Amino acid sequence: MRASLVATALLALGAVACRDPYPHPRFLGAGSATPRRGGTLRFAFDSDLTTVDPARASDTLAAVPTRLVHEGLVNYAPGSTDVVPALAERWEVSADGRTYTFHLRPGIAFSDGVPITSDDFRYSWERMLNPRRIPSPGAENYRLIVGFDAFREGRAAHLAGLETPDPRTVVLRLTDADRTFLHIMAMRFVSVVPRHVLDRIGDERFGQEPVGAGPFTLERWEPNARIVMRRNPRYWNAQGIYLDRIEVELSVARHLQFMRFLAGELDYAHNYSLSTADYLWLLNNRAWRPYVVRQPGTLIGGFMMNTEMAPFDNVHVRRAVTYALDRDGIARARNNRISPAWSLYPPTIPGYRADNPLHQRFDLAAARREMALAGYPNGLPEEVTLWLGEGETGTIYGDLVQADLRRIGIRVRQRPAAFSIYYATLGRRRTVQLAFTGWQMDYPDPSNFIEPNFHSRAIHDEQSSNYAFYSNPALDRTLDRAKIEPDAAARIGLYQQAEDMLLRDAPWAYMYTSLNTFVTQPYVRGWAPHPVWSDYLGEAWLDLPTREWVAARHAHQRSLGSLGALANPFTPMGAR
Repeated sequence: MRASLVATALLALGAVACRDPYPHPRFLGAGSATPRRGGTLRFAFDSDLTTVDPARASDTLAAVPTRLVHEGLVNYAPGSTDVVPALAERWEVSADGRTYTFHLRPGIAFSDGVPITSDDFRYSWERMLNPRRIPSPGAENYRLIVGFDAFREGRAAHLAGLETPDPRTVVLRLTDADRTFLHIMAMRFVSVVPRHVLDRIGDERFGQEPVGAGPFTLERWEPNARIVMRRNPRYWNAQGIYLDRIEVELSVARHLQFMRFLAGELDYAHNYSLSTADYLWLLNNRAWRPYVVRQPGTLIGGFMMNTEMAPFDNVHVRRAVTYALDRDGIARARNNRISPAWSLYPPTIPGYRADNPLHQRFDLAAARREMALAGYPNGLPEEVTLWLGEGETGTIYGDLVQADLRRIGIRVRQRPAAFSIYYATLGRRRTVQLAFTGWQMDYPDPSNFIEPNFHSRAIHDEQSSNYAFYSNPALDRTLDRAKIEPDAAARIGLYQQAEDMLLRDAPWAYMYTSLNTFVTQPYVRGWAPHPVWSDYLGEAWLDLPTREWVAARHAHQRSLGSLGALANPFTPMGAR
């Protein structure tokens, strides 16, 4: 909890008169080299959350509290893509790569104190994979588990490939070896959830009042106001968690987020907090520069075109859109906060090809030829509706794309929508013609970018992750082969073949890859953007002064007399 004494102590450290013409941090740290416990870390989002249910949480914002409240068998090492033990203390993999045996840690429990056993993992997985109960967007990732189809279709009461021979052992059998399986196991969808809580409150309420086994517990969620998480003393690695609380304020306009950050009311500002003006200000500010972190992103952004709805059921219209986008101009308009993208895989992902001749590109003559081939040499007779998220970024992209498409005779009407309903609407069949969308990496492999977005198995009447509703049997076969291909080079080659099919059929117009920018207050320590989970703050700590330090500092200031007061204008306000 942030008390008055701490705020003053931090001000005492940072509010020294400064001749720099730029504003500077109000609060600095105490200079401790050793992590210290305590304090509340605060940041904000510009929309409300959708859920904190790991089986349902598929968007970037929902993922932040979900990863803090829930835990699975394995996780990622800090600062690495290496998979390490979490609730499982160890595992073995059979020689043929088809059987994984996980051994649970002794004494693990949910945050309410109820012990966790292997049966809890069976319950959690079968809940997530049951489409009649939870339309989980993550279910298709686990297709290689034996008995997947029979269970999903209701022909089997249990998932045959999931065995629990004793309370501390979970066995998973696969139909084929999958070199990405441990990464898939680290995804939030397969976090363990408590049956005794779900039986009492139900699935819908659980999304707002979850109980998990992660490093934090959900203390309260006030819709469109805040979500507060408290350190979980029963977490298996509680000694590695230093913060008392994490508080996320919700539905706070971006410009207000950054103003409050500069005022010291928020501790962390992320990509979604920074307007274009804020971003440029940070890059040119000498005082804040040491606390700014930039990271090549793993998000691919662009526009999906619904292949089941006119006019985008015509491949030539879709190709025309891909040619009409001036990606370099869009990046310049965003002050190069993004990098232009011409294909599905970001440069950091295996399988990326900088020299692929099929790459999408800006070519107005080619765009107009495709419109003529589509039967619209003079443009579309009716305007199309473009769905966008509310806020500055959506407006910027909407205006830029609207202008680009106008040049080839496609009139666009923008349809901003609240984030809380946005992706659910995109996933509803025959509802959205054209929409801004993107994909943030879950694990570092091309399969993670292409399968959830373009395999026909990801098409459903509700909760589709294949928002373009693109179906291509040849692509499906190629992806299914790649999934089980044992040779690494051949496997990457198959994913490149699949990408070429998408470049020809153009269900998406790729536009950019992300360049992440983060800034923290100087006293936020122990955090760096994770290569998979950029916004994971569970290991952060606050370099806060002690009450003794504050008293000594004030005594020193008094000893300097009036001259010291002028040279060191500290304002007594307190400490945590």
